[in-house]
Amino acid sequence: MISELRPLLNEMRPHLKKVYLVAFTGVIYSVSMARMLLILKDLQDSFAKGSTNLVVEVSVIAICLALMAAISRYYHVFLMNYISELVVNSLRLQLQSKFMRLNLGFHSNYAAGSGGLLSRILNDIKVIQDGMRMVADFFREPLLAVLLLGNLFYLNWRLTLSLLILMPPLLYFLRQISRSLRKYVLGGQENLEKMTSTIKESLDGVRIIQSFNLENVLSQKLKKESDDYLEIRRRIHARVETMAPVTEFVATFVILGIFFYFSKEVAAGTITTGAVLAYIASMMAINQPIKKLQESYVRIQETIVASNRVFSIINEPSEVPESYKNLPFPKDWKKITYKNVTFSYHNQVTLKNVSFEINRGDHIAFVGESGSGKSTIVNLLERFYDPASGEILIDGINIRDINLKELRRNVALVSQDVFLFSDSIERNIQAGDFNRELKDVEPVAKSANAHNFIVHSGKGYKGLVGDRGNLLSGGEKQRISIARAFFKNAPILILDEATSALDSASEVEVQNGLDLLMEGRTALVIAHRLSTVQNADRIFVLKKGQIVETGSHSELLALRGEYSKFYELQR
Repeated sequence: MISELRPLLNEMRPHLKKVYLVAFTGVIYSVSMARMLLILKDLQDSFAKGSTNLVVEVSVIAICLALMAAISRYYHVFLMNYISELVVNSLRLQLQSKFMRLNLGFHSNYAAGSGGLLSRILNDIKVIQDGMRMVADFFREPLLAVLLLGNLFYLNWRLTLSLLILMPPLLYFLRQISRSLRKYVLGGQENLEKMTSTIKESLDGVRIIQSFNLENVLSQKLKKESDDYLEIRRRIHARVETMAPVTEFVATFVILGIFFYFSKEVAAGTITTGAVLAYIASMMAINQPIKKLQESYVRIQETIVASNRVFSIINEPSEVPESYKNLPFPKDWKKITYKNVTFSYHNQVTLKNVSFEINRGDHIAFVGESGSGKSTIVNLLERFYDPASGEILIDGINIRDINLKELRRNVALVSQDVFLFSDSIERNIQAGDFNRELKDVEPVAKSANAHNFIVHSGKGYKGLVGDRGNLLSGGEKQRISIARAFFKNAPILILDEATSALDSASEVEVQNGLDLLMEGRTALVIAHRLSTVQNADRIFVLKKGQIVETGSHSELLALRGEYSKFYELQR
């Protein structure tokens, strides 16, 4: 169990001083409580002797012990709760950072989608936090149980030794119960992940859901997942709650036996009533740490499962690796070269031995049917993925050898699927480069044909765009995206079907902004509408992952090949 929790325990290393203090205060609490119960013997015996001074002396000791127990317990629990908050906060940050570093292939292939990843950072982290709070019990309760057992041996070792015969079968029973818990806990967390994914899907797709009257379909899907989750939780609770009645029944049986035993001993005068009182009090008190340990053991099983799920993401290798050479981006580069580039997606080849060159300042267009590999070509340039074979060079330097942040700092992206942060217009434009000053925002907004609608929007540049920009129209969002690319001021520009989702009026506004943005930059344009790429220096026509035609608009029309077919279909 320790080995399975080791990654989580390693997260506690920065807080070792606090952990030691938790352990120390746990020891103080356990010793104080055990001694308080033993002092009942002295207190009762002092009453029997009628010695007032002895009663006062024993009472003062009891009060001091109670005070020590109260203070130590406060710091013991408080510090452990605080450590758990620190650790899970660190895990949240690590998960969020990991999510952003994982390549697009992982995000595309992850079965539960973004909702599943959200479940890891919310539900699994919550389980870990609850489990870590129980760590304090492992510092406190075993020691308290041992000390109380010491009380019992001190007061009557023969009786205590005979009672220990019951321990092995009880421990075996608890072990068997806990073994079956782990598989159900894992199933429960997986079902919870599915539910989170469905709920997020319902919120993200509410427009389509309402349009196609899918409310009942999504409700039934969530109900099915909820029912499966409840069934698993029912089985978990059934097993967990089996422990308490069994141990309580055994404890009741044992205590009745103790009373019967002591009734004979007191009658024979071989033991004092104070010793009987202290023994029974210690015996009843030892039930509490045992129950706590049972509960902690169950929580630990849940924590192990949640921890494994969290660290499986943190240790997930599907990242674009940082460059070992860590070279800077070539300052006065002249040429981008794709050399025998092959890439597979879902075991299907999407690019096959693709080779071409782009000179600095060229405006290059990629056209072809869906799935022909157009987007893959530009995604590889920003290293959202790496090629399966072949290489991409900038002035002879493999982009894998260039510092990843440096590489991406020199490429600006404007895509069809515009993503805006839930923040102000100003901050969304500044996201292109937060190192630049805010005074530069308005000039680039004017260049992107966005200034007029921004100043007439009410709050101007301070106005909020809403979740994913839902307070703006499609054309407005796209112009903010263009302004963000302007603000980044990168020498290489990728336009991934940037106008395909717009109406004619919006397209004109956006295209004007794009034309200005492309001036003086190397542009890689993906478009379905051939009217938007007719002025490109070269057009690459892709089919089934290969470049089948290359040339200018007029040259490709003269070939009467694939490009000509696309053109005729769009006339």
